[in-house]
Amino acid sequence: MGFRRGLPVTHDELKRTLSGQRGSEFDRLLVVQLKATRQAIGACKLSRPNEKGIAEPDVKLLPQFWGHEYGIEAWRGLIDYQFTHTDCCVVQATPNMGNMASIKIQEAVGLVRIGKAVHRFPEHMQSYTTPVHHYVYRLNRADWKQSRTK
Repeated sequence: MGFRRGLPVTHDELKRTLSGQRGSEFDRLLVVQLKATRQAIGACKLSRPNEKGIAEPDVKLLPQFWGHEYGIEAWRGLIDYQFTHTDCCVVQATPNMGNMASIKIQEAVGLVRIGKAVHRFPEHMQSYTTPVHHYVYRLNRADWKQSRTK
């Protein structure tokens, strides 16, 4: 919803990005695949915690794979990875207020809505973007640990 005409990236640019990535898992775009067939169904990213200990991973699935709970599974994996491989205190997500599917995913994996905000893109991107009104959802490490013992 922040990009009126879609994200301005071509298939070839995306292929180059994926094939040319180096560094740790936190510095790259990761492909989400179906376990049984290894078919690519989307992309995700991990996040290095910021100075406040907040990590902001993200998942984007192709539309034909929406509604099958793959987003929930991918988000759970990202959350577990963030808490077991970094010292983050909080995992945060900022779903668009109009994206009910993403909101349901955040709530299904244990994140709690704590507020709302507006993201404005840098000036050089404003000709092809719109401000994004979003909620702020968070899961802290203690609540994540508690949920794993149930």
